Amino acid sequence: MAAKRGHLSGYHFLVLVLSLTLAAVAADQSAAPMLFSSSPLWATVICQILVWRRGRSRLPTQIDSELLLFSPARLAVFAGLHLFLVLAAVRLTPSLDGAAGTVSGAGWIIACLKLLVLAPTVALIPRKYWRTLLGTYTAELAAGTIALFTFIPTRIFQAMWPWYGRLLGRFCFALASVFVPSVTYTQALTPTLGGSSLDLTILPACSGLSGIELFDCLFLFMTILDWNRLRKGRTAVAYFAGLGVMLFSNALRITTLFVFGNRGLADFVAHFHVSAGWLFFSIVFVSYLAFTYRSLLIPKSGVSSS
Repeated sequence: MAAKRGHLSGYHFLVLVLSLTLAAVAADQSAAPMLFSSSPLWATVICQILVWRRGRSRLPTQIDSELLLFSPARLAVFAGLHLFLVLAAVRLTPSLDGAAGTVSGAGWIIACLKLLVLAPTVALIPRKYWRTLLGTYTAELAAGTIALFTFIPTRIFQAMWPWYGRLLGRFCFALASVFVPSVTYTQALTPTLGGSSLDLTILPACSGLSGIELFDCLFLFMTILDWNRLRKGRTAVAYFAGLGVMLFSNALRITTLFVFGNRGLADFVAHFHVSAGWLFFSIVFVSYLAFTYRSLLIPKSGVSSS
């Protein structure tokens, strides 16, 4: 099909939409600090990179023969919605700012506003184009959505710590009881395991967030490099399973440190438990990837020579 003036291929259209979204979200967060959250930025960047990786391949797609029109009127609506969101956030800041990051009604309102910075993007894409874009870039858009809610989930861990910390403490206590019969458990916001030689307090820093962050970054790097060779459904399952593996491994790490500390290695645990965490999580990730990687790849007969 011959190119028409003012029209773009589906690939270039989506890249432009994501670029405008990224710029608008950054501008919103700069103008209204209450809206700041790294999640929308990460989600947009990851989606854009994966779309770029898909577009750089030579795999034929249903979108190759379609040309999409970018409307200035829709761009004006897009800008107006972002301006309205910024003004609303600035107006609400004095009454809601103190609730940021808390598990309360006001805290949830702020969380919703942080995510709403992505909503105006819908205005850029006419309804008739959605089927075309979703049909071709389903996996990329799904990956961006997953990243929006799970990539570097610092705020989720902070909000869930009162419940998750208790669950983690109880789980570690049950495991440690097998190897340290005299172990005691003190329930608190920061649970404590008590032993004859070493007491271990589980702080929010011990939540396993550092392991999740490491897993997210390394898994993302692998995904970007191999995107056009991956089975997308299996990769999504492997990602969520990997998050579970890292959390379970963190519980094992805490329990192991406590057991070693009460078996004559208290000084070693006290001095090296922080630095040993990154090494431990790195080993867990490499082991997990070695176990799952081959199953994530499309068989060579189904991969383009590109």
